[in-house]
Amino acid sequence: MRKTVILHIGASKAGSSSIQSFLRRNRFVFNRLGYVIPDASLSTGNQVSGEHVFALEALAKKRDASGLRERIDAIFDGSNRAARALLLSAENLSNLGNSALIEGLAAHYDLRVVMYLRRQDELLTSAWQQWASKLESDFHAWLILALRQFGHWDEVLAEWEEHAGADAMVVRVFDRDSFVDGDLLHDFVDAIGLGEKADTFDYKQGDSNPSVTDAITMMVAGNRNIFADVHDNKFYNALNELTGRSLVETRKLSLLTQTQRDKIIEFYRPINEAVCRKYFRGRPRLFPLVDHQKYRYLSGDQLTDEKFRVIMTILAALVRDG
Repeated sequence: MRKTVILHIGASKAGSSSIQSFLRRNRFVFNRLGYVIPDASLSTGNQVSGEHVFALEALAKKRDASGLRERIDAIFDGSNRAARALLLSAENLSNLGNSALIEGLAAHYDLRVVMYLRRQDELLTSAWQQWASKLESDFHAWLILALRQFGHWDEVLAEWEEHAGADAMVVRVFDRDSFVDGDLLHDFVDAIGLGEKADTFDYKQGDSNPSVTDAITMMVAGNRNIFADVHDNKFYNALNELTGRSLVETRKLSLLTQTQRDKIIEFYRPINEAVCRKYFRGRPRLFPLVDHQKYRYLSGDQLTDEKFRVIMTILAALVRDG
């Protein structure tokens, strides 16, 4: 019987960290069900993190499809001969061009490619806060290029379908109302074909590092004295610890005006309609209509007041700790 390789390819900012934490916590459950989760280096070590981002990025940069195939073969040929499936998770695989990493793999393994799609306005603002703002100083200048680079789900899916085959594609919408049981992790278990075993898993979420208000992002964007690289989260982690997460918002401050958000949604509308027609037949639209009440749209003066509020919150926390 042919083995199966399951690739959770993201997309970025669509719950990948939660899914990877879930894989780490449940690795022994997966093993009992015949599913192998390699360690971060794509081998059979004990330090399973649930993610394979950097190992797959290194192979993708070299376009080393044979190298990936060799590592998968080694896992199945070693102590996991009885396993029926291997599970990899790396949100960077959804970047255009990275599908070439599985070229020829479908000739040797059954493939399942799981991808979650996030509405592009939220994708872009989240990507700015988590990555781009650590290197770039101007959000709107970055956004001009980002509109061309990110969120073109039709192109990403077409690339992966070319290498994996149409039957291998499992495409989901990153939206609570679209999830199985209204829960991302339950939805993921269903997406990888283990829905009938859903009660077997531990769904308890571990501690997370929620995003602070973008009033802070605006003040520190592009500051190389604060951020070493796009993966450097020390500053934000320290702020959350210092302030007791009082800078984390329940209603997100919007870096976009309401008009800008609507224009971005309109820009991606033809892409989303095409994806909806192909992968979600019968669904009226790919993403729910935007609910502007979820966001805080501030004027220039209101934004200045918000920045002062943030600064004083941090100062108060320092005084309290001192």
